Amino acid sequence: MIVPEDFALASLANEAERRVVEAFRDGLSDSWLILPDVSIAGTPEMFQLDIVLIHPEFGVVDIEVKGHQATVSGGQWLHRGKPMTPQPPDQAMKSAYALRTLLRSEFPHLQHLHVHYGVALPNTTSISGNFGPDFKRDQVITDIDLADPTDALERLVFLRPTAQNFTAEDASAIVTLLRPDADFTFDPSARMRRARSRLDELCANQTATLEHLDVNRRVIALGAAGTGKTRLAMRWAHRVLGRGERVLLTCYNEPLADRMSTQAIDDEDLTVGPFLRLALAMDGMKPLEVPPDADHAWWTITAVGHLQAHWHFVTERFDTIVVDEAQDFSPAWLAMLDALLDADGARRTLLVADPSQKLYARGFAVPAVEDGWTQAQLVVNCRNAHQIGALLRRKLNGAPAPSVAPEAVDVCFVAVGRDSDSDPVDHNTIATTVQDEIDRLLREERDPNQVMVLTFSSKLRDNLANAVDLHRWEHRSRGIVGENVHRAKGLEADTVILVADQADVPKDLLYVGVSRAVSELVVIGPTGLGDRLGLSPVG
Repeated sequence: MIVPEDFALASLANEAERRVVEAFRDGLSDSWLILPDVSIAGTPEMFQLDIVLIHPEFGVVDIEVKGHQATVSGGQWLHRGKPMTPQPPDQAMKSAYALRTLLRSEFPHLQHLHVHYGVALPNTTSISGNFGPDFKRDQVITDIDLADPTDALERLVFLRPTAQNFTAEDASAIVTLLRPDADFTFDPSARMRRARSRLDELCANQTATLEHLDVNRRVIALGAAGTGKTRLAMRWAHRVLGRGERVLLTCYNEPLADRMSTQAIDDEDLTVGPFLRLALAMDGMKPLEVPPDADHAWWTITAVGHLQAHWHFVTERFDTIVVDEAQDFSPAWLAMLDALLDADGARRTLLVADPSQKLYARGFAVPAVEDGWTQAQLVVNCRNAHQIGALLRRKLNGAPAPSVAPEAVDVCFVAVGRDSDSDPVDHNTIATTVQDEIDRLLREERDPNQVMVLTFSSKLRDNLANAVDLHRWEHRSRGIVGENVHRAKGLEADTVILVADQADVPKDLLYVGVSRAVSELVVIGPTGLGDRLGLSPVG
């Protein structure tokens, strides 16, 4: 991310510098802060640093850019056979040392800070030779290296791992020193806002390629968690609505339907809601009173039986039906929806689904191309920050994340219970730990509206709600949401506290739970659960 964000690249007179800055901007995660054209005054010699990069883990890097095609011979850097003046490694070293001196003087606690340095050659595709005793090939970034700037910079900084502890607060303070006029913060909340903005942009770009499939009569788009299925479903609904069609946008999960309803266009030709509850209210359906304590069994047995017995009385019709999380639907439910298509209309059915999130055994199968379905794939996880996406990919077979995904604020595991105890952990013990984590997050100024506590059972969810003051999705305005993973499917939050009372959580539930976290994931459970996820306990 360039600091300030509105920095005008056109102000860089050197075209080579612009190319390198653009490559860094487009190829690095948002945790890399890019400061072009930095001046250091107040020293015997004036220094103008081409690009300063700051990272909360890797520290500070100075990159000097040379637009000439360069070669190296006998320890000298040459352009068209003549020595370059000044020699690029010497210039980079002196600039880095000047910056190091400034930072150490301004921040006494950074007395061991090392400023890494290198030379970028955007017009040189390869370079070799004797670079001299104090300069290595990994300190050179060629045009080829700019194709993967993350790898190039990590190779550079790993030449000399810093002994200085460096934090996000240090990074923010250095930016303020070098860019005093920039409106910039690097606290967790700001990082989460930037991460969500960047991930939304990536998601919009991915789904845009599939939006035009809505001209087909029968489409199913498949994608893993975080690939933009709900966004695509809503875009389909809005697009066909714009063509004057009557649209039904539905799913099984009530919290997801509620979220879609709040984000959808307010139009009399668009109906949005959870399938079973909507179906009971459709014109012509025989009334059925929903008991206040209606549970999963009532909805999937009593309500479904009533709907099937009286479906032929329903008079409502639609031109297009869009189904999100279609893997939650049985073939019979999809057939019921098909019967709602107007014979004189577009008769369009658009589905999005993730077979890996098939938490309900209702017989869903991906419709076949041979049966007239157009199939498409959403392949990139654009919901989760880098480390969370990597955990999903590595341990739970999630979709690959883009190389430019923003960094996570944190991924941590808090162990509860005894290592040798295979019985469920005492819920009171878990509640104390959950409360401690919530208190910590609130002290660190997390937004309570973007914190969600998820469990793998309704019993644990309800016990935590009583002990920790958590609230169901429908009452989220009262405070932090506490839900089970089943009801959270399709939702997301910047920070997710994922809580288990035993280690042998089914893999598909783990997959759904972990993938709800955008920027920060706290897992609380027995040590065995941490082992399964490759996470070591904190503390």
